[in-house]
Amino acid sequence: MKSVLAIASALLLGGCSLFFPEDPREGEEAVDECVERLTGEIAFDEGEDSAAPGAMWVPIYTYDITKLDLEALQDLTVEGSDETAGTRDRRVSANTRTAVDAFMKRPVDEKGVFFMGRDPALYRVRGAPKPAGEIVSAGCERQQANMRLLEIEAAAMQTGSPDEDGSDESETSE
Repeated sequence: MKSVLAIASALLLGGCSLFFPEDPREGEEAVDECVERLTGEIAFDEGEDSAAPGAMWVPIYTYDITKLDLEALQDLTVEGSDETAGTRDRRVSANTRTAVDAFMKRPVDEKGVFFMGRDPALYRVRGAPKPAGEIVSAGCERQQANMRLLEIEAAAMQTGSPDEDGSDESETSE
């Protein structure tokens, strides 16, 4: 009888991963695994082919930080970052999905913004301008243990060069 219980217990414990799989956000993910997972997943604001060779893109990285511990979360926080943004959005909407949608539309800078929900908790940050081929690997290199890069958006870097006729569209004359 004891051997039957032991075998049944071993089978049930082995099957736990079928019912309760490991959370893929936990632990470390190697940079090459991250790159493989996200290759082709960049949302360019214009078609990548429309840019001239050597064009620079400004990426915005979105990370799931739900599994980060407090110390690692504090390491991400820099002076001037907005760690209360998601909390405010959630209070206004009373719905996590609506709050996340609103959060994803917010402007982002190099200091980053946070959405501190129960699940998900998100961190969005603007990266340095890079050629299109380096954006994914740069985002994956920023990833820490217990956080996962979810999404990358990229906008063409504005050069601020004047038109052919010498006028600059960004300036307005009165």
